Parts: sequence; structure tokens; C-alpha cells
Amino acid sequence: MMNDIMDMVHVGCEELITEADEAQMEHERGEHEREERERWADLVAIHGPLMTDAEWQQYVREYGDYLSMVWKD
Repeated sequence: MMNDIMDMVHVGCEELITEADEAQMEHERGEHEREERERWADLVAIHGPLMTDAEWQQYVREYGDYLSMVWKD
């Protein structure tokens, strides 16, 4: 019963989102990502990089499959 209600609420919310709302959300997401990159660049400028390029490539090789996993309900 609860899943049916949640499905109805989810569909109801999707019907209320207009193209303008989607565009606004996408713009805000882009702004947030840009600000996050700027903050990270500031930290790297102050403290230096956390890893060298070689260390990062090794890390991605070892943990890349794990990092790409998606949480499943």
C-alpha cells in the first residue's frame, strides 16, 4: 500500500515540474558544481595536490570499479 502511495506522489511531482523548472534546476546544479570546483582549486593552491597524477591513476585502476558502483535499494 505504501509503495502505491509513493508511486502516486512521485508521478504527481513529475507532472508539476515544468521545462522552466528543469532548466532552473540544471542551471543551479551547474553553478553548484562550478563553485565546488573553485573551492577545490583554492584548497589545492593552498595545500598542494593530494596525489600526483601517477598516484591518482593507480588509485583509479585499483578502485575504479568500486567507485562506479551505484547504491541499490
